[in-house]
Amino acid sequence: MWPLLMCSFAAIAIGVERYLFYKKAISGEKFASSFCRMMNDFNLVGASELAEQSKGEAAAMAKEILDIKGDLGQRLETIVYTKADRIIIDSLEKNINYLSVVIGLSPMLGLLGTITGMISSFNALNERTQNPMAVTAGIGEALITTVFGLCIAIMGMCIHAYLTSKIKTETLNINEVADTLVDIFKANEQSK
Repeated sequence: MWPLLMCSFAAIAIGVERYLFYKKAISGEKFASSFCRMMNDFNLVGASELAEQSKGEAAAMAKEILDIKGDLGQRLETIVYTKADRIIIDSLEKNINYLSVVIGLSPMLGLLGTITGMISSFNALNERTQNPMAVTAGIGEALITTVFGLCIAIMGMCIHAYLTSKIKTETLNINEVADTLVDIFKANEQSK
């Protein structure tokens, strides 16, 4: 039961940490659509101000690229997409793999607890042939670990699904901002 308790704390801790991080790191669809609209209207000053006033990783990336766009030249596309990928991989997906491990490990630990409990119950059956009710109580107690393992896995899967949906939505927003930055700066270069 102790490893299962640690798994439940780990799942809750990862879920809470990621939720709090996403509250400040996600720029949101509203920012992405407003920023892209301003960029498509070639309102670079307004887009820069919007990025500076907005919170989140996509806004920070947009502001950084807008501030250094003159120095990028041919490297623009590589730099923009590298920054976008770093935000997605290093920031948004951090600790999600650990949550997957907890989800897979919890039912296995529950089954391991059940099996060791059953072994103890059958050993008790050999020693106490006079009281078979003691063995059935031991089997019932052994099955508790499987129930807890499955409950932890179910809770972890719900947390994982919620966090994954947040990651997918923000990944689309970041990629939309990155594509718009590259397209508009290329269009500006070609018009010169």
